[in-house]
This record gives sequence, C-alpha cells and structure tokens, in this order.
Amino acid sequence: MKIWHTIAASVFMLWSVAALAGDNIPADNQATLDAAKVPAYPGATFCTGSPTTGMRLATSDSVEKVRQWYRDQLPNWNTYKEYGGWILYAGSKGAKVEDIFSSFQVSVAENPELPNWHGLSSDMTTEILIALLEPPH
Repeated sequence: MKIWHTIAASVFMLWSVAALAGDNIPADNQATLDAAKVPAYPGATFCTGSPTTGMRLATSDSVEKVRQWYRDQLPNWNTYKEYGGWILYAGSKGAKVEDIFSSFQVSVAENPELPNWHGLSSDMTTEILIALLEPPH
C-alpha cells in the first residue's frame, strides 16, 4: 500500500511542476484573454504572468510566423515598430508611445534566455508578451 502512496505523491508533484511551466494558460489568464478577445498563440507555452500584469508565452515557431499570425487574428490593431521593437496594439495608427503602452498590446520578439529562465526546450526562444491593461481614465 505504501508504494501506491509514493506513486500518487510523485505523480501529483510532477503535475504540479508541469502546471508551473506547462503549456496551459491558467484559467484566470485565459478568462482575461477571452474577455479582451485576444487569442493565445496556438501551442504556446505559458511561462509567467497574471491577468493584471500581463503574461509571457513562449514558442519554437519563428518570430515572423507568430507576428503574422497575430496580424491575421487582430486585423484592426496597429503596429508600432521603433527602436528594434515590434508591438501590435489596439489603438489609432500613429498613437503616442504613452497611449500605446496603456492599451491592449502584443509584443513578439526573439529571446534566447527564455529556455534558461523557464526551463523550456532550447528551441523555444520566441517570446510573446501580452498586456491587457485598461487605459487610465
């Protein structure tokens, strides 16, 4: 009987670790994405974040492929490309930086540190940052 307790405890511990670094987005984060009508990139791995601070996802797909997917999914959003960055945002074209950073946004970039930071496979270096902050009133 003791062996089954050990096996059950081991399985539970593995599931807990997988949930922390796993592919699934926590329910509260997913609810925020759904409410904002911002999709998570298919197959992306949730790394960290919360509904109030935003979230980081990772994928092994190329940066350009992920950027194009988000452009297709959010066709009414505009792109901010300055200083080597790329941000897709819900706001008017040519918006001021402070307006862009206080709007819904998705940023996609290469980040070779993701595997080290989040215990991912070495090819998961495309970072997706999603911020769903409400603009100040």
